[in-house]
Amino acid sequence: TSGPPSEGPRPTPGVWRLSSKAAGLCRWSGGLGGGAMDEHRRDGSDGQEGAPPVMGFDDGHLVDLPGATQGFSAPRDEAFDEPFQEETRAPAVGWYDSEFTGGRPGDVADSRELGVTLAQLQEYLAISTSLKRSCGTLPLTLALWITYLMMVFYHGGAQISFESSHFVRRAIEGCFTTLPGAGGGWEREVRLTDITDHREIMPWIDGALVPMLQTPDNQQVLLGHVRVRQHRGENSTCGLATSLQSFYQSGCYPAGGFVGSYGPHRPAYELPEPSFISVSRSGTVFEFWIEVNRSRAVVSERVRSLEKEGWIDLSTQDVTIEGLYLNVEEHVYSHFSIAFKMHREGLLESSLTVYPLRGEIFSHWAQIFLDVFWMGVFVMLMYSAVTETLLEMERGLIKLHLQEPYFWLDLSLLFLGGAIVGTFYNFVYWLDKYTDEVYSLGVMPPLSVAEAPDAQKVQAEIDNRVYQDQIAKMIDWVEWFVNQNGWVRFCSVLYSGLMVLRFFRGFTGQPRLAVLVQIFLQSAGFVIHFIILLCFIFINFAMAGYILFGEQLQGWTTPIGAIGQMLLVFFLRFDYKEFHNIAPLASSIWFSIFFVLVVVLMQRLMSAAIVDTYLSVKASLGEPGQGLLSQGTKVLRDVLFRRTYKGAQKSVPLEELLQIISADSDPAYLKKLGGRQVDRRLRTRAELFQAESSPSVDVAFLVKRGCEPLAAQRLLEQCAEWTYSISTTSSPLRRLLIMLVRQMNHLRFESDKLQDKMNRKFQRSAKVVDRIDLKHAKCLSLARRIRKGQQLPPGWTAHTDKDGRRFMRQEETGLTSWTLPQHLL
Repeated sequence: TSGPPSEGPRPTPGVWRLSSKAAGLCRWSGGLGGGAMDEHRRDGSDGQEGAPPVMGFDDGHLVDLPGATQGFSAPRDEAFDEPFQEETRAPAVGWYDSEFTGGRPGDVADSRELGVTLAQLQEYLAISTSLKRSCGTLPLTLALWITYLMMVFYHGGAQISFESSHFVRRAIEGCFTTLPGAGGGWEREVRLTDITDHREIMPWIDGALVPMLQTPDNQQVLLGHVRVRQHRGENSTCGLATSLQSFYQSGCYPAGGFVGSYGPHRPAYELPEPSFISVSRSGTVFEFWIEVNRSRAVVSERVRSLEKEGWIDLSTQDVTIEGLYLNVEEHVYSHFSIAFKMHREGLLESSLTVYPLRGEIFSHWAQIFLDVFWMGVFVMLMYSAVTETLLEMERGLIKLHLQEPYFWLDLSLLFLGGAIVGTFYNFVYWLDKYTDEVYSLGVMPPLSVAEAPDAQKVQAEIDNRVYQDQIAKMIDWVEWFVNQNGWVRFCSVLYSGLMVLRFFRGFTGQPRLAVLVQIFLQSAGFVIHFIILLCFIFINFAMAGYILFGEQLQGWTTPIGAIGQMLLVFFLRFDYKEFHNIAPLASSIWFSIFFVLVVVLMQRLMSAAIVDTYLSVKASLGEPGQGLLSQGTKVLRDVLFRRTYKGAQKSVPLEELLQIISADSDPAYLKKLGGRQVDRRLRTRAELFQAESSPSVDVAFLVKRGCEPLAAQRLLEQCAEWTYSISTTSSPLRRLLIMLVRQMNHLRFESDKLQDKMNRKFQRSAKVVDRIDLKHAKCLSLARRIRKGQQLPPGWTAHTDKDGRRFMRQEETGLTSWTLPQHLL
């Protein structure tokens, strides 16, 4: 019952059904045909010996047809020349349905080649629903981001804090005093950065810092006194060789040990100088207070007396000067810290740090509404994450949902946001407490210890100590606030980075941005390995610079500093003459290798890798992604269509339609389809079979699944347009490959059918041969009987009369007979 050779391929075995004209008999027989054999067959003889029943097709099925005449000479039915109609049951991504209608097997213009297949519709719906879901996250992310930025702007007050602290910094950096030069023959101006010897610290405090601090200012007010604190080391012997000790008779002053007290000896009846008594349990911390609010003479006398008594000497490891300014109009505290680090090699380093602290986080009562609105958006984010998790749990996809990175992103946003809220309001609470502490500072004691009469020195000492303890508490609190503020700002920066990553989720709702996100994600692995390799190379060159220039260039004296300087070299922000003056040949080789290897090769390798990733993603997807303008136009057309009468007709949502046609599909595969994390190229036999065997979809198929006819037609048109825009699926090479596979499947199907037909013919021929052998044996038996019956008994002879008639005669008796007697046979 094979059709003409022009019939097309049948991709998978299905139910083959004849046309209405071909519902007749397909007659065949296993006999010889004609002659005695036919008569023998009609007589019914040997009817049980291998005679096959008469078969035929009824409603597409092979059945017995009782009463039909058998015989090889039956004429061929013309209806068999018509092609079969196929009811395809080909799977498409796990879906089986008997209602798909394919084209005629072997047709070059197959409807599945020109129309929309189930796999294409499934991918289009998965991408559309994923785009819709991703775009749905943008409003919440945008609201969270905008409110967060406004909160940072109004609560941070960076400009006010910077201006207030920068004013204090410029005032301290600009103050100077004149000190005699070497030999006392000339004088020089000494600023903070010009101090190179520990003996210049106290004169600079007396001649530059104190006058600056005592200068009245209506905006910046110095709170209380200024604390000067030092760390000292215990004097010990130097670990020099015996032959070198004659060159250095003094002791050494390493860090550590226990000092306790030092300074000049005072009579027992005088009060001990507290500046020479350690204020810490370790016995190495000493401090004195600059009572700036007192007269210039009192303060200078105090500083000069400590200088004469050697409060700072070679045992001093470092000196720190701390004070607190208050900007009254803006309520901003500025904590300044001047540090002098005395290295044991003789180098003295000075630095100035000013930390601003806003006293009023809420500068206006309306700013509380920003916090309320942000908290509302934050609660909405929490509700969205919880409801999405519960929905995935009901669908049985909780494991897949937990593997999604955006779930952990939302969870990180929730935990980090909660930590920021808790830390921020704890910061605000203690800042209010700190403001109350500043207000309760009170008035400075009227007398200093130096001014007080002998009878009131003890009381003046106690009063000033209590007042200075309050100021010390305020300064220490500022350090705690600066530390907490740093953590809050760090968490805020991290939170803004996580919000940028959440924007990536919304950006996947735009096809072209989704392609860029795919490029970013696929490049991440290479970038991480590239950074690891670059870090090893970078650190190696930094250590080489540390070896070459560490002894003569300040920035290269430590490994960490060498890495920082290497960053400047990487961005070509350095002076090559400094390197050349130290090591001309080594520096040229070092810089040349670094420039060629890192700046030239590594940077271009990174660019080439990113371009290669872009080309790979573009090749795997076959599209650069729909542009923002075209997507906006499409959305506008859809909105206008829904406002028409036909467009307002109820139709099944795309999400439910995807669930209906993908009931047997893997949810993980659908998520990959929606996220464009697939390769549309045909690289394996399974992918080729899926593309070739996917059945076509028409309007009737969608209507039966709840779509409105016009909506179904628009959906198929949009899917066809989207498929055509993908170069991978619409390329002639892919179409030719699928056509070739279908033709090969058709040839394989026809060869299997021909083999089955030949097997049936062989079986029928074998049965015919068996029956011929049986008939032949019967004929031989009959021939033997006939031959035996034609032989004459002994004593009988055959004769012929004159009329040609044959008769027999027995010679002994002379008897004749026309036939042999019965008893002789």
